Amino acid sequence: MHNKAAGVAVGILVATLMAGDAFAVTTGVQPSGSSAVFYIGTTSWADLHYKVNNGGQINVRMAVVNGRNEYTVTNLAAGNVVDYFFTYWDVACNCAYDTAWTRYTHSTTGGGGTDAGTDAGTGGGTDAGTGGGTDAGTGGTGSIVPLFNSSTTLEPALVQDTGTAIVTRVGDRVRDRHAREDEYQAYDHYLSLYFEKRTHYIEIVDEVAKGGSRIVVNLHTVYPYDSPDFRAFFRGINTVAEYWHNADFTTVNDYLYTASVNFNAKEGRAIRVGDRMELEVGVFLRGPVDGRFNYYSTIMLYIVGSGGIVPLEVSGTYQDSYPMPDIGQSGGRTTGNQHLSNEADNHFLQMALNMAPMNAQPFVEGRRIHHTDFGDGSHSEPNNPVFTAQANKLGPNYIARSCISCHVQNGRGLPPAVNTTLTNYTVKVGRVSGTTVSVDPFIGYRLQPRSTSGTPEADVRISGWTTTSGTFTDGTAYQLRKPTYSFLNVTPTHYSARITPQLVGMGLLEAVPETTIAGLADPNDSNGDGISGRMQTVADPETGATRLGRFGWKAGAARVRHQVAEALRNDIGVTSPVFTTLDCGTSQTGCSGTSTELSNTDLDKLTRYIALLGVPARRDYRDAQALQGETLFRNAGCAKCHTETLTTSQYHPNAELRSQTIRPYTDLLLHDMGTGLADNLPEGQASGSEWRTPPLWGIGLTAGVSGGEAYLHDGRARNLTEAILWHGGEAQAAQQAFVRMSSAERSALLRFLQSL
Repeated sequence: MHNKAAGVAVGILVATLMAGDAFAVTTGVQPSGSSAVFYIGTTSWADLHYKVNNGGQINVRMAVVNGRNEYTVTNLAAGNVVDYFFTYWDVACNCAYDTAWTRYTHSTTGGGGTDAGTDAGTGGGTDAGTGGGTDAGTGGTGSIVPLFNSSTTLEPALVQDTGTAIVTRVGDRVRDRHAREDEYQAYDHYLSLYFEKRTHYIEIVDEVAKGGSRIVVNLHTVYPYDSPDFRAFFRGINTVAEYWHNADFTTVNDYLYTASVNFNAKEGRAIRVGDRMELEVGVFLRGPVDGRFNYYSTIMLYIVGSGGIVPLEVSGTYQDSYPMPDIGQSGGRTTGNQHLSNEADNHFLQMALNMAPMNAQPFVEGRRIHHTDFGDGSHSEPNNPVFTAQANKLGPNYIARSCISCHVQNGRGLPPAVNTTLTNYTVKVGRVSGTTVSVDPFIGYRLQPRSTSGTPEADVRISGWTTTSGTFTDGTAYQLRKPTYSFLNVTPTHYSARITPQLVGMGLLEAVPETTIAGLADPNDSNGDGISGRMQTVADPETGATRLGRFGWKAGAARVRHQVAEALRNDIGVTSPVFTTLDCGTSQTGCSGTSTELSNTDLDKLTRYIALLGVPARRDYRDAQALQGETLFRNAGCAKCHTETLTTSQYHPNAELRSQTIRPYTDLLLHDMGTGLADNLPEGQASGSEWRTPPLWGIGLTAGVSGGEAYLHDGRARNLTEAILWHGGEAQAAQQAFVRMSSAERSALLRFLQSL
């Protein structure tokens, strides 16, 4: 597989790789002073993976120079050791191939490098049709390069043990009313000017945890406050917003305020470890200030001695707060508190409950971008100023003018009326030859039905619905529908219509280790259970590295940042540092050139907003019918793809997302869902019938958030029953188990899904 030869006279290391029995590929290293050129003799894409002196692994996409792929490693000193291997596309086998690890020792004179490589590297090729060829339980990721590892720079932890105290820090935003005042329905929404001067963070210095007698609470603000209030230990006896401890913070300076408490008035004694201390801040901005000056904060439950904010549930006559059990914490500590304010449409708009102090202000500024019209700079919500810096970036071809116009309330999209332009769908297009997808010359890779000037490139509409009927085993009838599309101007031969998905939890899914997903994959169904999920692989648009696809209906993006940047370019026509060119067909005019319209800073804010949205808590986790439905869900085999529990990486940069036990009900793998759900456009490793398992967290809130229900990739399913009945292919056995259930059992299973 890997034969080596050294040309020491010219200081070049050369190796010859045999890809199967196909053709030889030459690899090598050519030193020059403090640099070394690593090369592989192919003009298809190639990646270099290397470590200098056993440091962190670096993964880069190589560039074709003089008929071969090259990459120059700089700043090397004599004697430095570089361990490396290549991943490249082998045209002979039409597959990706990993070479073995090889060792190069640098010589500044170019007279001697050494090649101490071994043939015991990763070995064989990665079948392009299997997404990595990883069997279930092996945890092998093939050529996939992890997003995060032990060398990733981490943002500060949320909890710190100083020896004399446990210190918890959490970011927050202002609120309109108290959480439990459901009659006002004025807690979960955002007030005007929410992105200016209206975030802060709370620092809980728990000395009781270390044998002391008090808890100090410091309030850090981005704008001066005027006598803010500190409230602790929920009471709720006379009003639903009453606390046992009420005091003013003491002003330290314009941006720091402090208070302390050493007495648990609820119990009539000194504070001790294990006490449930709910906190709330009364906010008063120092005037003059645009808009309101008085607000409230998020309610937070702190368990004395433990560190960290805990999602809360309420119970009892006075609705006191208690730690939410793990089963309710769908997003780990990012999970929101039990919904108390009766605002059904706002459940997907919230900050992660464990928001890091450094991210509170970027989050709300990212939300502003999310709600901004890139044509005129207007905000989607009233009484907010025009965002002039974001105006005039729209188009020239686009689907929607803003992120929020598709992602209404950050929830699932609903199909529009028949024969109206699809403006909350992405319709992917292309010319297909075998498994190769090339650009549609008149449309590009996305059909964009609107234009800032002239005639749009094309239009697409749902012209009608085709219906079919069936019956459950107990004789109950059902009806399914499927959309029929019509096109104007250009009719693509291959296309895939994708409706808007919900946005919550994306940062947590980004944080799941690649090895975890690989351990769930079983592309060859080696365990014989009929499920053969496999990993999607994608090229990192910034580094060229091979990544695990996680986002999109066919897992076409690896990172939240990439998914956001792709939507900006393809849906709104806005370029960014990730994608500096627009989606253009080769025959399109007025659609060329490069630019960076959205700055890297603004892209980072928008990405943090999406990544750090809190996941709503599960509901009804003590309800007997819902628990019966959970058992039926598992017994039917649904959990074979909709994996209940995952744990996120300890190496994710965002402290909020690290080491969280989450319950998303997805394996992030591609599964063949049968001909009923298939389209005719492949994407990466995914065929037309393969789809990524969508997460189920928050699915029971769809009707309240979106104002209606629509499920599956094209919104065809009008309710969860229809969504289940459309499952075919690998999910056929689970679908048939549902068909055979009694009416009471089906109701229980649906009750469980509604609780998520």
